Amino acid sequence: VEVGDQLVGINGVECIGQAFKDVAGLLSSEPSKPLSFRFFRGSKQALLDAVGREDYVPVEARILATEPDGKVSQAVGAAGANMRDTLIANKVQVYNVQSGRFTNCSGKQLCGTCIVDVTEGAEFTNDKSIDEENFLRKMPPSYRLSCCVQVYGNVKLKTRPPTGKKFIEFS
Repeated sequence: VEVGDQLVGINGVECIGQAFKDVAGLLSSEPSKPLSFRFFRGSKQALLDAVGREDYVPVEARILATEPDGKVSQAVGAAGANMRDTLIANKVQVYNVQSGRFTNCSGKQLCGTCIVDVTEGAEFTNDKSIDEENFLRKMPPSYRLSCCVQVYGNVKLKTRPPTGKKFIEFS
């Protein structure tokens, strides 16, 4: 096995395109049985071509961000990249301050000031962690801490949505 090889089967069961939890289930389904792995060496698209599938495998993620003043910006990053980092790299303001560096934790999930409202494409993001879920428990389900989100496809969102928390929404 080399870096870049892709796992395609476990004990004779195909796992191409399966969610991580499903693959983990295959790994633990028969604990007393030895595991047999099948790997593919090549690009993701070459793998899909080899098995006759036409699945879309994104290599980049596009975020369409609407700011409170109505300005719409597009941020582009690699599929799987962190949402906050992608937005900031594309000069999209995620914080309620001019500098973007005042009273925030620089993406360490400590302050809760990088909240966004994911309006479309939530299925192309990771699930909320227990900590993120706990922090956002009184907010709409579409609200996310952008520092906790990995983006795997195209997403639309609103930056700096209303939260009712005075320490976040200052002028």
